[in-house]
Amino acid sequence: MTKVIITDLDPIVIKKLQKQAVQRGRSLEAELKYLIESAVLNPYQFAANLPLIPLEDLQQSVQKSLKESGYDSREKIIELVQEVKKEIANERESFKPQ
Repeated sequence: MTKVIITDLDPIVIKKLQKQAVQRGRSLEAELKYLIESAVLNPYQFAANLPLIPLEDLQQSVQKSLKESGYDSREKIIELVQEVKKEIANERESFKPQ
């Protein structure tokens, strides 16, 4: 079997992978092998089996990203959504047959 070496992984990623491996009763190597094989051989099933993050974590992450991007009020976020909707409508219009 071929060996693969991956260098320069973020230490946080390694720690999370190790924790995940322990939770699943696997070694780090076995967990990595499982993740790679699942992602390649069954990409849709793999994605469906990924654990969901808690809603509170998602909310905090989205709020942080929006604030860092300058969208720190409800009005600015609504404005952003409206701009995106217009862009989508314009793109759809440009793909319509003449």
